Amino acid sequence: MKKFVVLTVWLIFVVFVSGCTGGYETTSTSSETSSRSPTELEEWKADGVIGEKEYAHNVSLAGGKLVVYWRNDEEFLYVALKGQTLGWVAIGFEPTDKMKDADMVFGWVENGEVKLIDAYSTGTTGPHPPDEQLGGSNDILEFGGREENGYTVIEFKRKLNTNDEYDKVLTPGQKVKFIFALADVDEFTTRHNIARGYGELILD
Repeated sequence: MKKFVVLTVWLIFVVFVSGCTGGYETTSTSSETSSRSPTELEEWKADGVIGEKEYAHNVSLAGGKLVVYWRNDEEFLYVALKGQTLGWVAIGFEPTDKMKDADMVFGWVENGEVKLIDAYSTGTTGPHPPDEQLGGSNDILEFGGREENGYTVIEFKRKLNTNDEYDKVLTPGQKVKFIFALADVDEFTTRHNIARGYGELILD
């Protein structure tokens, strides 16, 4: 009986942590946050180069495999994702249950061309089709990126409120929960295999 119970618990554990069917474990989300006064910021540019004073805040996740940078004003959110990969990087705002209802952005660089998808996760483990396939719209106003020294940097700008049902409404001062993931390939429908987890950012 004891062996059966142990085996059952082990199987449950394996199902929980494997693939997109699993949860987002705290072991993959250790973070370190730093901030800068908005008055010290330089001009934002979607060029794939993260300036020393370009973002007000940043948080390092998954042992530094991903760093999320952000700043905002009353109307727009500006984000940079720096991932230790030459594949895709992704962030998903305000999921309700694991991946479900996450307002997602996937970005990568393929043959020197920066590509970005405004997506939405329809289930707890996906899928996450582009907003446009669901009847929404692509609301990324500007984006850019680059690959360099084993890292991919993606920068993008969007409105806090896009009036798209597949984008989360964000407000100044809000504490925003997010999920993240990285893969070593460029195809965004391919399963994450480098890191995944969740974090939190606070808007100014």
